[in-house]
Amino acid sequence: MTKISIVQLYPAELGITGDRGNVRTLEERLRARGVEYTTAHVGVGERLPDDVDIVVIGNGPLSALRGVHTDFLARADELRSFLADDRTLFAIGGSAELLGERIDLTDGDSVPGLGVMPYRVARTRDRRVGYITVRTPDTAVVGFEDHASEWTLADGAAAYGTVVAGRGSYSRGDSRGEFVRHRNAVAGNVQGPVLPLNPALADVLVRAVAARRGLQLPDATPSPFDEYAKGARDAIERFVHDKGFKTIQL
Repeated sequence: MTKISIVQLYPAELGITGDRGNVRTLEERLRARGVEYTTAHVGVGERLPDDVDIVVIGNGPLSALRGVHTDFLARADELRSFLADDRTLFAIGGSAELLGERIDLTDGDSVPGLGVMPYRVARTRDRRVGYITVRTPDTAVVGFEDHASEWTLADGAAAYGTVVAGRGSYSRGDSRGEFVRHRNAVAGNVQGPVLPLNPALADVLVRAVAARRGLQLPDATPSPFDEYAKGARDAIERFVHDKGFKTIQL
């Protein structure tokens, strides 16, 4: 039987916002379809296993980004080939920023990125903290944003979601945008962690793997986790659409 291979990259350094929950959700969505999987944790200096299907990278502060920076840059060609082969990548927060061209800091310095995703990032003094809801072509997404950055997209076609409530990561015409999709890579700033709250977004990633592998996926069997996720999403939706809702200003 085919096994799907999942890797969480830098789980110790870039996993401070419940990012293991994103991995667990992918595991659960595969298990709910009767699909076998393996999960590996890859740290600094360790090589990615062969034939990886999904790489998940989480969030961390600037100090953690600097700690993995040299190792991460050394993986640029491998990750570029990974994406060109239509494999799946999901990155949130600091790791997503490093996948772009560069991060411009508020002190005038900049941190070179891997350049595998079509954007650059500027850190700002305006911290965006609060619940967020996003409409993507595949599903609605809810969660929590906490970042002080503005993204500039090099390829407008990579804009994946439109912000319904909240601030988001970049401008999208007259509206705000959140999430960037380049081939089967999805990057953004929605935390929570986001996939346990939004199993339909996890399914977008799972279906991308299945399409590349030529697999026919059965429907997922119902799970109590689906009900928990729906209850949490409904509560967030009620809150953000209340007339008194505002994102938190620091």
